[in-house]
Amino acid sequence: MESVNVAKYLLVLESLKFTEDEGCDDKSKKIEDSKDEQRLKHNIAILQKFMPENTTALIEKTVSTFNTSWLESELHLHSISVGEDDKELVYAVYMQRMLLEIVNNVNFNSEAKEDLISTRHISLCIEAVQDLAKYALHRQLHATFYEISVFTNERATYGAPLNYPLLLLSIQVIEHLLKIRQLHMANAMEIVMRDYIAAIFSIRLASATQEFSLQEETLKALQNKLNYIWLYVSKVEFLRNIMLLKGLRRAPADLQKQLHHELLQKLLSKDGFTTLVATLHTAQSTYASGTSTNRPMLSDKQVFEIIANIVAFRGHTQRAQNTLIRQIFQFLNTCLLNESAMIDCMGAGLLSLRRLYDLNELNKLQIRDIIANNFSKLSQPADVLSGLIVLEHKELSLLIALTYQLFCSSTVECLPTELLIPYLPLLLQMYHHMPEGFLQKKQLASIVTRCLHNCTLDELQQIVVKLYKQRFDDNWQQLHPRVIIYPNVEQTQLTVKIAGVETKQDLSASLAVPELLMSSNHNILTYRVFMILLQEMSNILDDDAISQHEAQIELLQTEDELITFLNSKYPVKVEILLSLNTLISHQPLKSQIFENITDFLRFLRTLLQKRLNTHNVSSGNGQQTESMDQTLLILLTLTQELLEQSQMPEAYRDLIPALQKLQIQTPNQLIKSRVKCLLPLLNGEFKASAAQQSSAFNTARALVESAESHLQVYGIQMLLELLRQRDSVTLANTHLLIALALSTLKNRESYTFLNCVRLFVGLVHVMETEVLETLADEYLNEQATVDYRLVVGEAMLKVAQELGPLCYKYKDTLLNCFMHGARSPLNEFRMSSFSNLAQLARTLCYQVQHFFQELLNLIDCELSTGKYLPAKRAATLVLSELLEGIDNLLDFEEMLLPIYRVLKIIEADETTDVKMRQHAANGLRTLAAKCKKFLFPAAQMQKEIRIFGINEPETKSDCRYR
Repeated sequence: MESVNVAKYLLVLESLKFTEDEGCDDKSKKIEDSKDEQRLKHNIAILQKFMPENTTALIEKTVSTFNTSWLESELHLHSISVGEDDKELVYAVYMQRMLLEIVNNVNFNSEAKEDLISTRHISLCIEAVQDLAKYALHRQLHATFYEISVFTNERATYGAPLNYPLLLLSIQVIEHLLKIRQLHMANAMEIVMRDYIAAIFSIRLASATQEFSLQEETLKALQNKLNYIWLYVSKVEFLRNIMLLKGLRRAPADLQKQLHHELLQKLLSKDGFTTLVATLHTAQSTYASGTSTNRPMLSDKQVFEIIANIVAFRGHTQRAQNTLIRQIFQFLNTCLLNESAMIDCMGAGLLSLRRLYDLNELNKLQIRDIIANNFSKLSQPADVLSGLIVLEHKELSLLIALTYQLFCSSTVECLPTELLIPYLPLLLQMYHHMPEGFLQKKQLASIVTRCLHNCTLDELQQIVVKLYKQRFDDNWQQLHPRVIIYPNVEQTQLTVKIAGVETKQDLSASLAVPELLMSSNHNILTYRVFMILLQEMSNILDDDAISQHEAQIELLQTEDELITFLNSKYPVKVEILLSLNTLISHQPLKSQIFENITDFLRFLRTLLQKRLNTHNVSSGNGQQTESMDQTLLILLTLTQELLEQSQMPEAYRDLIPALQKLQIQTPNQLIKSRVKCLLPLLNGEFKASAAQQSSAFNTARALVESAESHLQVYGIQMLLELLRQRDSVTLANTHLLIALALSTLKNRESYTFLNCVRLFVGLVHVMETEVLETLADEYLNEQATVDYRLVVGEAMLKVAQELGPLCYKYKDTLLNCFMHGARSPLNEFRMSSFSNLAQLARTLCYQVQHFFQELLNLIDCELSTGKYLPAKRAATLVLSELLEGIDNLLDFEEMLLPIYRVLKIIEADETTDVKMRQHAANGLRTLAAKCKKFLFPAAQMQKEIRIFGINEPETKSDCRYR
């Protein structure tokens, strides 16, 4: 057809009258029907004037337009006949033909000017298609469909026989029109698609009930039409209409089966679950916007329940359930990754996943496997090449956020936390090594506390013991030793990488337990873990008592031997003590203990009796006695703080005789000081005696905790004076003083820092081991800032210098700490470690034989591969200071040649840095002087006193000067 004819069709289209909004009440229904009848007569008259052919000829033209074998074959068996008195069908036949002529001769997808069609004409085409669907589809459905409100009373001649052949042709025509994208503006085809899908199921129902026979080829073609709507038009609209039709209350079994099969098939296809959620979410949003007010609006919980009931239907095959589980995980990942509008619907996925989990064991196994696969990159990375990125920040955030949503969402049912129990070591290690300030760390804390909180008391005890003893089952997962979490320079993103082979990080999961509990609000959980640790400590002491005679401690000479010995004998004991010592400063824990004071004091009484019995049986049980004293010190400290807050019940003053006996027997000065402070409180002398004794300490403590620098300095000086006076309250709170000193170190005022170092020096005379070990832990804490760690290193060096030669007892702690820091990737921190090593080498040179080779390797590595000049200078200085501290060359003869060679090479070949050459020259000069003194000792000097002018011959003087 020529373009001029298309223009005429468009002019006819402009002359037609279309229905307005169909929303009207029952009273105006008769008026609308009469108007509709007049409109039909008007439109038919115009169409017949322009197309004078009868309906039979027009139908033949329409059928020949498509040239489809299945349609021609079907209409050959069932001829189409339309009575002239049936105005609706006559109008449908004419309208079909006119619209086909327009769309077949207008290129709606073309951008050429000659092919463009005006917006008005597109709007008219949309109205024409809507009007056609009303009469050709909507009012020709099977009688069953009119039970739904959207179809009720829409058929003019309700109960009249349907024209199924014409309905089949109308389906073909409407499909042809729906493929035009421009007709879908502003959801204009929603109602058309609803009627189109209903018409397909209507004619399939007629075929199933033998009302209208269809060939197999025709049924396949109808199914392909449904698939086209799903794939290329709108999945949400398709699924919405399917669910609308499923609302038929008295639908025949054949229709219910067809609808259920179609829903299940689309649900199991790609993005099926996402489409289901979007469908109900969109429907709920439309409903909430005021489109309908006849029924109360459903809550989100109710919508989620509907989705979960559809997804977790027991009639689904196992294969279908497996597909849905994978789709739900993909849906949750998509919501979290893209932060789309669907994130509000995550509850639907979580609830559906939980219902599927509860259905059978196979679903549980599949969900476990998916969770295991998510964590496998952290526990068992595929490749362990140094520097390989395991997870980017986005992937790590997605993994933690997904785990948080699966197990910690409070709005709907979550997966049972028992699924995460095998991953507690891995989660705790991630939490421990993750820097502060990241949302991911808070989410990890919530995940772990939720897992522990949901356990029974017996389960919690088993888990805590496993975490501390590291006796994990085969399915328990830990962080791979070389997997490290790196923050970027701006501290805004995290990256999981594979570290070098030489990297050794502490993978003890129990290190994070106290920090995690203190940062959470689960005070009852904190109390339970605290009491479990106390009980476990008591069990360990009993085991030690049994096996004490079997323990043989050999002389340990190397660092490896020391580490092996500690790990085999004391790891659980040390970690439990550290955790208990950390938890006692948590104020909410004290409140929980006071509420359960009976159990706490019963445990304290039992431990006191064990300690006294141990002293009576054997005074040589040193290791067990020391362990008991450490535990007792923690309990006594906690007991004193509880008593200072409230009065002790009368029934528990029977502790006084045992404490008095312990004060006499124990040689531990810290326990003596603690008991001395505790006895007045048990005697009810809190207001007078205890308050007076602790007033000076509390005053100094308050000054140190103040924000003003000069007050902090004054408080530190008061504490130093109390330490010199051996004040009992101050000595009983030395652990608190260490915490105060570490906190005050962060002050940037130099005078405050110097006085804080003096406080560490004062503390080292009271508890030197604890001070050095605490400072070493803080110095190697990678979560702290570099500036703070450098300050801690300086304080540690000052403490070592204060100890002087006596610090050889702690050479393992000191040297290992700074040698570990010398491997740091941070330039400034590495330089600081080498500088501190230089000072220690001069003091401990006669004690470093066992560490010399490792020390030389560190220095050689820095000099050969390092690119930071200050660190290389500091490494050279270590050798120079080591030579300076040597007194007897024979004791170090194996070390002199390697040192000489390294320094000689630096002096000869170093051209980029003058200071490095100077350090090397100073070392060589020192070595030469010591060798010369050793090889050529100076002759013994003899003293001779001479008095000039006595018994000396007189010299002849020159006469010329007389």
